[in-house]
Amino acid sequence: MKYVCLGQIQEEQENLKQEYKSAKRLGEVRLGEVHLFYRYFIRIRYISYGELRQAYLREESGESGEFLLKEFYLMLKAADGGLHKLRMEREVNAREVLAYLEERAEAVRIGFDRRDRLGHC
Repeated sequence: MKYVCLGQIQEEQENLKQEYKSAKRLGEVRLGEVHLFYRYFIRIRYISYGELRQAYLREESGESGEFLLKEFYLMLKAADGGLHKLRMEREVNAREVLAYLEERAEAVRIGFDRRDRLGHC
């Protein structure tokens, strides 16, 4: 497996492997002591909690014939201004990740504010 950093602070691959193995699993996301991991196919993306500035749930919906389709994304804003869109299979897992971050990573702002789109803070 290849570990890809979403932020600027890169970690040794061996340290990441150890933390990933012991991390709490919530669907595609694993929550380690220092990093949030996201597994998609054979890549594992990671970011340290210290580099996260904002996290929120994004819901996209559409239709396919008679069927309503909903997709859920965990949106992460990094200290460098990067916005990362992580697809989640289940809404409940995304909400648990947000609750975990709210409880353990106080510097991370939870939720989306429409003013953010307009450039206000």
